[in-house]
This record gives sequence, structure tokens and C-alpha cells, in this order.
Amino acid sequence: MAERDTGLPGLPGLLGAALREGDVDGEAERRAVAAFRAARDAGVQAAPTRSQDDWRPRGSGAL
Repeated sequence: MAERDTGLPGLPGLLGAALREGDVDGEAERRAVAAFRAARDAGVQAAPTRSQDDWRPRGSGAL
């Protein structure tokens, strides 16, 4: 099946542009990682996985 030329850069181009846009704020990145680790260590993310969020095939430990 041939792809249509829509004049748009396509998903790879859009993702690349989003990743390259602007400089990375190193301090903001460090704060985000610290917040994630604090929540993880506090057990905030210990909630069970909802069945609709579990994409594993049935029978492989899925809920």
C-alpha cells in the first residue's frame, strides 16, 4: 500500500521536530526526575494496574 503525500512531514518528522524544539531546561528535568523518584519511593505508584491499562496478552500474568 503506497503512502499518500499529504505535504506533512509525517510522524517521524513531527516527533523529531518536537524533540528538537527549544533547549532542554536541565533544572526542570532534574526536578521532574526527583518528583518521580519521591512519589515512587513513597509508594504512590503502588496502585494495582487496571485491566484496561494492561496490554499483555491474556494468560501472561494479565489481570
